[in-house]
Amino acid sequence: MQRLALAVLFAATVLLGAWTAPAAAQDIYVTQDDQGNPVFSDRPSGVDAAPIELRESNVFEAQPIPEVQPRTHRRRGEGSEAVSYEVRITQPAHEEAIRAPEGRVQVEVSVEPGLRPGHRLQLLRNGNPVPGEGSSFAVQTYDRGANEFVARVMEGERELARSEPITVYLLRRGLLSPAPANPAPNFLQAGAP
Repeated sequence: MQRLALAVLFAATVLLGAWTAPAAAQDIYVTQDDQGNPVFSDRPSGVDAAPIELRESNVFEAQPIPEVQPRTHRRRGEGSEAVSYEVRITQPAHEEAIRAPEGRVQVEVSVEPGLRPGHRLQLLRNGNPVPGEGSSFAVQTYDRGANEFVARVMEGERELARSEPITVYLLRRGLLSPAPANPAPNFLQAGAP
């Protein structure tokens, strides 16, 4: 039953298409009724029926859809120019050797112009983020030797600017080194209880 209904629907669609297609190519005639109003028809009716010359239809080419460009993130009140930060590590100096018996290194960062709202500084030590906020970082590390520091300006997870990396050499007393004459409070001399 369902196949028969589909077959009838298909046949009706084909016949309707065949019936309307030639109508578009046929002539149209105009006559006047008893009150003098024009009457349009596809068949001449009466002696005064005159064919109408139709103008060619307007045909417009489909316009290409422009490629969507990604929106640049802009805050209200900002100009169209992006902020260009200059970030540098001011302390310690590049390739400086630091004696840090407790493993603490103070890193100072300078950024020009000042940070805009939503932007923050982040310090990386050997590629890993260092906890802290602002432009001064107290880095606690137990890695002797070379440590690389990089500062960067972040907006969420997006990096906006980055400093040149600096390498700092951390000098710490090893277990086999003799104790200093005046040891720091957290170090005991060899043989002490």
